[in-house]
Amino acid sequence: MKQLVLFLVCILFSTTCLAQKFTVKVVSISDGDTFTAINKDNLQLKIRVFGIDAPEKKQAFGNKSREFLSSLIFGKSITIDVQSKDGYGRYLAYVYSPEGKDVSLLMIHEGMAWHFTKYDNNGVYEAAQTLAKKAKRGLWADPSPVAPWDFRSNKGK
Repeated sequence: MKQLVLFLVCILFSTTCLAQKFTVKVVSISDGDTFTAINKDNLQLKIRVFGIDAPEKKQAFGNKSREFLSSLIFGKSITIDVQSKDGYGRYLAYVYSPEGKDVSLLMIHEGMAWHFTKYDNNGVYEAAQTLAKKAKRGLWADPSPVAPWDFRSNKGK
């Protein structure tokens, strides 16, 4: 219980306390980069996978991206490394499969998400995206894939 109180205090007063690793169980998948999990204290946490931006649900490859993320983590105990919170109250975290694999890297490598270079400059992710493009994997099979940030900005136009 003390850990929970300390964690909540850290969340309220500082984002520097957030960088921590812990195990959660995934209970639902929203889309290819967002899911809900419960921690050891049975608190529900909304998690946004750090370093990627997946196609939106109504966008090409949106469902495939969601299904792929689900195949990696749904119903499983995984490790998250929380970096910060976003404006929607979601925890931005590196996510690791039960086998310890980097979920962001897997999503990018399989063409199920873009490397979100606006917020991340990981060279390994960038290289994985380049390889996925060359191999025309996943969303890169589309001759003119639309980045999710462009899809969202054009939605109201």
